[in-house]
Amino acid sequence: MRLTSLGHAAVLVETGTERILFDPWLTQRLDRFWEHHPPLPDDLVRTVLDEGVDYVVLSHHHFDHHHFPSLARLVDGADVDFDDSPRRSAGVTCIYPAGPVPPRLTASGLGHQAIAWTLRRLGFERLHPVTPGDTVTLGGARLRTYPSAVPFPEMSVLVETADAAVMLCGDALLHEETVAAFGRDDAPRPDAVLIPAHSVSPPGVLTERRPVTDPDAVRGRALATFDRYVRAIPAALTIPSSFGWRVSGDGAPDYSWCNRTMFPLTPTQALRRLGELGRDGLVWGPGQVIEIADGKAAPADGPVAPAAYDFDEVYAEVTLDPDTPVPPFDPTVDRWGSQTRAGEELLRDLLDRVVATDYWYRALDDGAGRHVISLYEDGEGETSFLLDPVTDRVTRLGPGPARRHLTGGESWTETAASTLQALLDGDLLFGSSFALWASNGLLLSAVFHHPSFYTRHVERTLREADTP
Repeated sequence: MRLTSLGHAAVLVETGTERILFDPWLTQRLDRFWEHHPPLPDDLVRTVLDEGVDYVVLSHHHFDHHHFPSLARLVDGADVDFDDSPRRSAGVTCIYPAGPVPPRLTASGLGHQAIAWTLRRLGFERLHPVTPGDTVTLGGARLRTYPSAVPFPEMSVLVETADAAVMLCGDALLHEETVAAFGRDDAPRPDAVLIPAHSVSPPGVLTERRPVTDPDAVRGRALATFDRYVRAIPAALTIPSSFGWRVSGDGAPDYSWCNRTMFPLTPTQALRRLGELGRDGLVWGPGQVIEIADGKAAPADGPVAPAAYDFDEVYAEVTLDPDTPVPPFDPTVDRWGSQTRAGEELLRDLLDRVVATDYWYRALDDGAGRHVISLYEDGEGETSFLLDPVTDRVTRLGPGPARRHLTGGESWTETAASTLQALLDGDLLFGSSFALWASNGLLLSAVFHHPSFYTRHVERTLREADTP
């Protein structure tokens, strides 16, 4: 078995009879806010995927694992093998988690339904949804799936062949069923396991611009999460994974401070922890290869040499430093786009779009949901408004940021009118909007995770793919 990293959680697994691509994010930039780190080497994707793939496995629906611009490169008409003979989507089987969890419109995009809708819209014809816990038999391999402890379908996958086994956990939070499965006497013993190294992040750094107040506790929670995974799955080789990105804002301002305030456990720190636990581990990067044979997993020659990266240097840039200052949110600088519509018109549009979201239903149930929002408008400064989804009213409160106008019980948001317009107009993917607003509430999440916005962005990707 041969494994090739394509950065972050994207891995090509070659079993000898199948080529299985996991969680493809195949572009250097994910969006305006995130990019691969270490960066993808030039021509890596072309080199690794030139022979095409037989299966695409998606662990869950979040954008860095279910990246529809990358999926669009794998379908009929896309330059999949990067020469004059593009492969057809009809030849690729997509395997992904589904049900029995109902839709949650305030989760990312369409929730897990985003996967099936996106794949069909992009032109994939062979879809194989699975309930985590199911087993899928391929030609020469078996995929055992395991659930994640999250309120939406997500799975870890164990790939087994006659002579090798590798477990890819993506971002999955360790589930008790997974712990029990690997605790049985007849449990599989993977030759290698890829475990997430950053499942726990400090709260409020981006959304409320709050500095990390208890770094030891934050690190401790992340380490405990990692330790529990390591002890639950006794693999011969453990690889800290799903950590191959950094914040790199597309244009001004500089958001590099985020990289020193958001990640409590890096792969190199996790590797040192493996040594303390007496477990064999390694860190790998884009283009590096691991081969599994005779019960042993080890680095091998590939597009990028085994010793090509200085991982201490790579991950020093994204190591938690509680002394890093977190700048206050400034809507005159932290903004996107241009404003052509009046602020109150934008807020009326926003309030109309709250209707029928989870946020709206909860507000009707308990009479709450009142939200103070401030908009910075060019030439007019910052003005605060009260939004009430129950009475369907927008009330002007006065000048200044939202937090200045709270009277008790309301949640709040501060942003620029131009940013809000970009989101409403579909010019900015909500997942790309981090650091362009500050909030302690879920109003924006409820609106901009609605399917109507998700589908607009997929359609835009399709249009751009069809443009010469």
